[in-house]
Amino acid sequence: MSCFAHNHPSGTTTLSEIARVRLAISADEFFGCFAYATQSGFRVFELSVGKDFWSETRSRWLFGIDYGRTDPRALREIAGRTNTEVRIFDGRFVVDRPGFDPRRDFHPKIAMMKNTTTKMQGVVLGSGNFSNNGLRRSVEAGATIISTKKAHLDEHIKPVRSVFEELWRQACPLEDIVKSYEDRLAALVGSRDTTRSAKVAGPVRGFWIEAGYVTKNRGQDKPGNQIFAPNGFRSFFGLKKGKNTSTHIGEITFKTEVGPMVTKNYRENDNGMEKLTLPMPEDHGFGVYDGKVLVFEPEGSNFLLTAVELEDFDLVYGHRLANVQKMAGGRRFGGLI
Repeated sequence: MSCFAHNHPSGTTTLSEIARVRLAISADEFFGCFAYATQSGFRVFELSVGKDFWSETRSRWLFGIDYGRTDPRALREIAGRTNTEVRIFDGRFVVDRPGFDPRRDFHPKIAMMKNTTTKMQGVVLGSGNFSNNGLRRSVEAGATIISTKKAHLDEHIKPVRSVFEELWRQACPLEDIVKSYEDRLAALVGSRDTTRSAKVAGPVRGFWIEAGYVTKNRGQDKPGNQIFAPNGFRSFFGLKKGKNTSTHIGEITFKTEVGPMVTKNYRENDNGMEKLTLPMPEDHGFGVYDGKVLVFEPEGSNFLLTAVELEDFDLVYGHRLANVQKMAGGRRFGGLI
């Protein structure tokens, strides 16, 4: 048994502890129970455990959708992997509630692992949710337990695991409510946009775009750093479409809170959209861009780039929204006043 805290110099995080325990007991079963999930959490988890995790490990996932904090796209990504099953705590009740208000908050952050041959079990529990921030970046703390003997297992792991096994049996299969959850969440977000977003004809103080799923343009083991933007998004950066046949539109210099300034290309893509290349996320404190909202604020000829979790964006920037629009795939973008 040991305790841990997120420590950047040592590389200790909730995610590194999950990976350590999984390897220590050669786990072939994984049971994760988290209050909410984001696309960034899915992406950093998959990058950490490797592509073979899904084929070699039977995994079960129990999530909450309280208050609409869980991204349904993350749920679908996880459920779409092999050997996985996803259930939602009290899903049939919460999905129909105004604002997804639960009758009992589902708030755990625990990963339970087992080797079905040796009977060894491991648990990682703490304060970090299934997001990039919770798993790696935020200030979090937790505890790790590895059990090799039945007496130790019965005393330290079984009492906790038995509770979540019962919650699992009572939980709702994801497929029963995911479409309703997506539709109601989209309507709720759209309602917020309508009531909060201003109509601005002139220049704005900043602008933003939902990154969504970021393609693995740097390979399967690294986070992507290119996103597609709608045709004309270049105008936010003060760029104009080239007059020749070149797809190169221009260059953008980014400032970030971590790391040096970086200049990247902005290009026209052959699918009618525009391709924005961003700073390497792991070098600038972002971890991944997946599922986050990218915020750009002009500073002279440069642009300060911030990447925030989707569930935090409304809290931080909701009062500044202007001219909110939606792409065909559902991703939103707009200005900031």
